[in-house]
Amino acid sequence: MTNNKQGPKIVLATRVEVDKKEENNEKSKKYQEYINLFSNLINNKYISKIYIISNLNAKDTDIDKDGKQFIFIKDDNPVRATAFNLVLERLRNDAENCDDRYHLLTYSKEVRLKDVYIEKMVKEIEKQNKKDKLIVVGFEFQDNVTEEAEYNQYANDNNGDIGIAYRVPWSTCALWNKEFVYGKDKNKLEFDKICENKPLDHLKVKIHNILMETEYEGMEDGLAIAKLITNNKNKKIEYKLFDEYLFWRLPRNDERILRHKIKLARKNIVLSTFMNIKGYSIDKLIESGRD
Repeated sequence: MTNNKQGPKIVLATRVEVDKKEENNEKSKKYQEYINLFSNLINNKYISKIYIISNLNAKDTDIDKDGKQFIFIKDDNPVRATAFNLVLERLRNDAENCDDRYHLLTYSKEVRLKDVYIEKMVKEIEKQNKKDKLIVVGFEFQDNVTEEAEYNQYANDNNGDIGIAYRVPWSTCALWNKEFVYGKDKNKLEFDKICENKPLDHLKVKIHNILMETEYEGMEDGLAIAKLITNNKNKKIEYKLFDEYLFWRLPRNDERILRHKIKLARKNIVLSTFMNIKGYSIDKLIESGRD
């Protein structure tokens, strides 16, 4: 179901957590509310389907709108690190009965995504000499709640260099190559459960010069990239982070802002720690980034 049959095709996947206090019994209205959030992307020539992982109290639901298929996937904790595995599994199962293959665009509804940015990612991942080598492409982010100096503090490592987590695309908005979406064995894209299982004791990060306790969790995107690179030692595979910022608009809610900053502050520690546990090379991950 696509209006761009001859060109590259994308499925967009996003995670939406519904506040149970707001959920009503007229579920069709709630579905429509979340479909409307993506109305600006409905007519994009590359996007064929939109998967919405949510905790709506209903079975999986498919809705057609303006020639695009919206597929709601029920999950009790849709914002967990490995939720996008549900979409990967669905795509691979569907591929057994049809010839269509899609790049996967993971996306947060808080990011301002325009057609021009989708076009740029698609063109990069479709370059003839990179079709089976480029794992993922993405952008950097600029939000409305973090000052530049503060952001740099979170992004840089102890030596003042850009930390490993800030060198890779985040699933906040990233286009994953279909070669790995449908890959098998060493070429199979998968998000590791270590990123949500909280395998270690708490860590502390500094927010506004105050030490705050948080969990070892997240950075499933960077770890998935590192795994694919490690598994393909004899093949040069890469990722690309564009030197361009997408705007990430967060709600002006003190609790939400603090949670966001804590996540930013822990990213480098979490990714490097998980990579060490898994035996993935940070140097190799850095080397595999494309300019």
